Order: sequence, then structure tokens, then C-alpha cells
Amino acid sequence: MVFSEIFRDQEMKNKKYVVIACYFIVTTIYTVYQIFFFNTIMKSSILSKNIMWDHFLLQFAIIYPIVLMMTFLDYLLIKFINEIIPLHSSLYRHASSLFLSNILLCILLNMAFNFIVTQVLDVGIRQSLSYKTGLILNITANLPILLIIDLLFYFQAERRAIKASEKSKRDMLMYQYNALRAQVNPHFLFNSLNVLSSLIYENQDQANKYTKALSQVYRQVLSVSKKPLSTLKEEMHFFKQYLFLMEIRFENGFRIEIDSFEQWENRKIISFSFQLLLENAFKHNVSSAADPLLIYIAIDDNGIAFRNKISLRNDVPKGEGIGLSFLDTQYDRHQKKLMIEEKDNFFVVKIPFVE
Repeated sequence: MVFSEIFRDQEMKNKKYVVIACYFIVTTIYTVYQIFFFNTIMKSSILSKNIMWDHFLLQFAIIYPIVLMMTFLDYLLIKFINEIIPLHSSLYRHASSLFLSNILLCILLNMAFNFIVTQVLDVGIRQSLSYKTGLILNITANLPILLIIDLLFYFQAERRAIKASEKSKRDMLMYQYNALRAQVNPHFLFNSLNVLSSLIYENQDQANKYTKALSQVYRQVLSVSKKPLSTLKEEMHFFKQYLFLMEIRFENGFRIEIDSFEQWENRKIISFSFQLLLENAFKHNVSSAADPLLIYIAIDDNGIAFRNKISLRNDVPKGEGIGLSFLDTQYDRHQKKLMIEEKDNFFVVKIPFVE
């Protein structure tokens, strides 16, 4: 473990201790306030009238565990409500659930409190407040606690969302940089210019198409951070431009079959998905005229299945963290799962539609 990880763990422990300390301080202050409120403002007490302030510690010892229990149950209640009805999904349903749950919780705690004090402790409750009045006061007193905890959950969720968004932007920028660097590396440029030079003398029309396809590839690489999602029609258009470059470069080194996609052309996927999967297939497998790489792209309502025959190379270079890991992260952001499997000597990646 490096020093940075040690310091990070220590910082997390210190933060945990601070939260616990703040929790006990706040609940202590709230308990004292409750005693003061009922003894002085309401002229009532959980004990008999003649010992209102004479047994402050006894009152504190009785009320404080109840406050701890109530705040802990409030925390669990808010956590449960935020899991089933988050605030951002429906404010009305969230607020209604919070209000009704507060009433139910206070009724249960009030019943438990009366039973413990009268039946178990037998300290003699003073009946100056009716059951209904006491219940209304408890509901009113607990509501601000619920709102504060709910706001803390909301701000924590917002902070996580912002962090996830910032991380996604950084990942996209890093991917754009790596993709651009991969495209402009000397080896790629040498092959592209060499192919282009040959085509200019042999087939000018083909050279013109090659130049346009190459410019499309660069344009798409530069614009991927501005448009992380593409329709299947847009993605397929770009992929065919890129595929044209690969056909010129590898000649008869691979064969590819693509299903008809017009029925799903307006469905969206992560931009560059096809190119990344094609690069991954070329990177790990042999592609030559003698042993062409077989690639199949099947499309249905569930998404796209990209299959390539497994014919592993012996000189596979070390990856740089892009490709499949990037796609998996991006689809996870949209609550979608990238499925990867090996079946019948084929490597299969199943891409879901995002929208």
C-alpha cells in the first residue's frame, strides 16, 4: 500500500469519527431542548409535577435513548424512501411518503414510549397533555429532523452525480486524446499516406474516396466529446467510412457481414462503439489473406451483437485502458450492461440500445 492510500484511509476514518461525534452532540442538544420545552414552555414533564427540574439527569437518561432511536429510525426511513421514490423523480410522491411515514413512525414510537415509561420504568407520567396533543407535538418535532436528513441525502446524491459527471467528462476527454493519438501515430500515418500515394497513381477516384474517408474519421474523433451518443444510422455511416480505410489497409485480411439495420436506424448507442470493437478484433486476432478475420454484426430489438472469430495473435501489445473498458463504463452510465462472452470459437460483444 502506497503512502497516498494510507493517508486516504486515515482521512476516511477521521471523517467517520467527526460524523459520529457530531451526531451525538446534535442528539444531546436536541434532548436538552425537549426537556426544556416540555418542562418550561408546556408546563409538563415525563415525571410527576413536583420533580420537574429536580431530576434532570433521570429525564435525560429516559429521553436520550428514545431520541437516538428516533433519529436512527428517521435515517433508515429516509434511506428507504430515497431508494424507492427519489426526490428528483417525483417531489409530490416523495413529500407525501415522507409525511405519512413520519405520522406512522411517531404513532409507533409514542406507543412504545408510553409502554416503557408506564409499564416498565413506572416513573409516573403526568397527564397534563392528552395523547392526541402529545402525538401532534411529536410529529411536529420530528418533521424538521426528517427534512434535514432528507436534504443531506439529496445533497449527497447531487454530489455523487456531479462527481460521476465530471469523471465521465474526464474519461471522454482522455478517450478522445487516446483515440486521436492512435489515429495520428507515425505507423498509422505512414500506412495511410503510403496507401494514398499508391492510389493517386493507380486509381485517382479511389484515392479521392480514401481521402474523404480519412477526413471523416478525423472529424468524428475530434467531435466525439461533443456528441457521446449517435443513432445507429449515424454510427453505421461513420463505421463504413472507417471500414473503407481498413479494407484498403488489410486488403483481403478480413470479411464482414452486417445485418439490415433500417428498422432500428433511429435507436441510439455510444459513439465509436463499432470502431472500438473492430479495433479490438484486429488487435487480438490474426487478419491475413490466408486466414481472414471473420466478423458478423447482428441487430435486433435487444441491441447489437458484434461477433468475431477467435484467432489469437502471439504479439498482442499491452492495452492502454480504452476500448472495451471505455464502452463498459459509458454504457454503465446509462444503466445498461455490455455483455461479453466466448461462444463457438467466437468472441461476442452485445451492445444494448441506450434510447
